[in-house]
Amino acid sequence: MIRRFIYQKKPVYTQADKSMFSTRDFTCVNLFLTKSGKPVALSEGNSAAHYKWRVQYGFSCVVFKTYEEAIRFCRDRFYDLDGNRLNGGRA
Repeated sequence: MIRRFIYQKKPVYTQADKSMFSTRDFTCVNLFLTKSGKPVALSEGNSAAHYKWRVQYGFSCVVFKTYEEAIRFCRDRFYDLDGNRLNGGRA
């Protein structure tokens, strides 16, 4: 994930911004938000040398073997781009 300076009070992300979070080795397939509004990138690995799925937020990076594991991790912790809980509001 490349750090970018955004000169707004709170940046507004859309799914069209996925290319900003893609790298040579990983392609961003979905964007989420943390509770504080920071971006979270769910990325798919382009080569077999890496784990297939990566969730990157802040300075943290967590890797998973399957999409189901990665989305379960995101569903419990993050929000969609509209600010709604991914797990349907369950605690």
